[in-house]
Amino acid sequence: MQKILKIIDTNFNRAREGLRVIEESIRFIYKNEKNLKEIREIRHIFSKKTLKFFPFEKLKSSRAVEEDIGKKLDKREKLNLVKLVETNFLRVEESLRCLEEYSKLINSNISSFFHDIRFKVYEIEKKIITLISRKRIKVPSVYVILNLKEENKNFFKFAENIIKGEPDIIQLRYKGENTKFFLKTAKNLKKIIPDEIIYIINDRIDISILCESDGIHVGKDDIDIDDARRLIPEKIIGVSSNNLNDIRKIKNKDIDYIAVGSIFKSPTKPEKKVVGIEILEKIKKIVSIPVIGIGGINIENAKMVIEKGADGIAVISTVENSENPKETITKLKEEVYKGWKIRKRKTI
Repeated sequence: MQKILKIIDTNFNRAREGLRVIEESIRFIYKNEKNLKEIREIRHIFSKKTLKFFPFEKLKSSRAVEEDIGKKLDKREKLNLVKLVETNFLRVEESLRCLEEYSKLINSNISSFFHDIRFKVYEIEKKIITLISRKRIKVPSVYVILNLKEENKNFFKFAENIIKGEPDIIQLRYKGENTKFFLKTAKNLKKIIPDEIIYIINDRIDISILCESDGIHVGKDDIDIDDARRLIPEKIIGVSSNNLNDIRKIKNKDIDYIAVGSIFKSPTKPEKKVVGIEILEKIKKIVSIPVIGIGGINIENAKMVIEKGADGIAVISTVENSENPKETITKLKEEVYKGWKIRKRKTI
């Protein structure tokens, strides 16, 4: 019996420790409240029920660390963050399987519990791995929107100049009706955008999937956020908003950033309502995901937008009308980082 309890104790510790490692990643790095609640609930139920069947004093009395021949077999290897979470899920699942099998020798009821918990872990593993496998919006960031028009024969030359400026995010937007043209352009643009630049498609989730972009940006009247997430669980979803009420409605949705505007009068969309710069601080009190300011932003006001609460800026006409898009993006990045440093100093 003591040897079986030793196995129970070892795997109880391994599973609990692994769950805590995963939980801390979700809490402090990926900051997903829904997944955090689920993984925390699993850890709490697992610990409470295990200790009900196997009291802590019994497990402790069976423990003999000095006799454990496996304690020197620790494998040291460098892991990235995704691999760290994946490895701990495997550790938890292996431990739960051991608990399930060996507890059969003592109590079949607790064995069934470990079986059920293991399948709950499988379910949350899928959600969390798809979440952490998405590219993350860099903060602070410069986000360039490319307006695609069929009459623009120099589109790719312009796009190449944009890419040379190394913005953090590039969005392809097309308001025409030629889907074949849109898809062909989207696929060709994907080929020349380096992996470190996030590639977003506007509106069209089908184009996003087929051209293998990093994500999609949707407006208020586009595909529903929950429907989009079911189709692309591993991709970025960004949304547009211009008021606090709408943001409160979507704050618990599985989205990666919110584009807010128009911050200033927009040359691209002069009909859009100007929401002003003060809204940014209010939004940051509601959501924890990145907030991107959009509308009328240029080199002169970019720093101010970041200082006031935006985590990034999105630009269209500022680069479209520039004689040197690469240089313009470089200057925008400089202003964004200046604003970010000032804002960070204020929070210290």
